[in-house]
Amino acid sequence: MAREADTTTWRGGFSLVELLVTLAVLTILLTMAVTTFRGLDEKYDVESETKQLFSDLMEGRARASQRYRVVFVQLAGNGYSTHEDTFTAPDGNGSLEPGSDTRVANVAVRHQLEANLDGGVTSFEFDRNGIASVSGYVRFASTVIPDYDCITIKPTRIKMGRFSGGACVGK
Repeated sequence: MAREADTTTWRGGFSLVELLVTLAVLTILLTMAVTTFRGLDEKYDVESETKQLFSDLMEGRARASQRYRVVFVQLAGNGYSTHEDTFTAPDGNGSLEPGSDTRVANVAVRHQLEANLDGGVTSFEFDRNGIASVSGYVRFASTVIPDYDCITIKPTRIKMGRFSGGACVGK
């Protein structure tokens, strides 16, 4: 008896449907990964800006008490600056002279900076003893919820926290 040829041989490769399904799944996974990464990147940026401002405020306070000079802090929606009172030499005159006083920090920020300080001011100072002239908080507006996004300022204390319920809650 003659043997019939085997017509069920295996052919290598993938069908078009298999490739399209695999591509669709990979696209969905990649979209989810990019969205998650962007959220983490935004969170990191807000925390980084908050920590930088905190560091600059602490440096200003220390500089004021170590050098026995007033340090001025100016806040704006897109950044902040600090100046050491050095005009007129040697001890300054107690008022901000932006062109003559020593600029210590001048930082542009990516997230909107919002200040809620006594009297609605956007500038304050650390006196020669390092005491802040205002109380309140400064925060970075964002759509994410980072670990730190605000700083509470009191005359004798500066503390980082998270903005929640209309207030900066210290951590």
